[in-house]
Amino acid sequence: MRIVLIGQAAFGAKALEALLEKDETMVAVYTPPDSPGGPTDPLKQVARAKGIPVYQPQGYKGEKVFEEYKKLQPDLTILAFVADIIPERFFQVPSKGAICYHPSLLPRHRAEVRLAGP
Repeated sequence: MRIVLIGQAAFGAKALEALLEKDETMVAVYTPPDSPGGPTDPLKQVARAKGIPVYQPQGYKGEKVFEEYKKLQPDLTILAFVADIIPERFFQVPSKGAICYHPSLLPRHRAEVRLAGP
């Protein structure tokens, strides 16, 4: 299964490591842009160390970012600690849908799982 992980920080890095331990096919990682002079995001560090392409868009509303994402042809997208708003059209691309989870309590009905198919 072709998986794209969108996330950040140690939580995202641990999610990526767990997927890699299961020998999942990671086609790309999306993480926020680097802060000038700040530390490198742990998720980015793990992805780079494993040779996984890393994308760091300023946001997800632009057509270029969406077209780039579609070319990856993910079967599943996993969102692990995403602080940005991802447009719904990103969840319609993967053949198996998307799973979103977050390391803290969210308001009721904030997180949802969308799976494609019957």
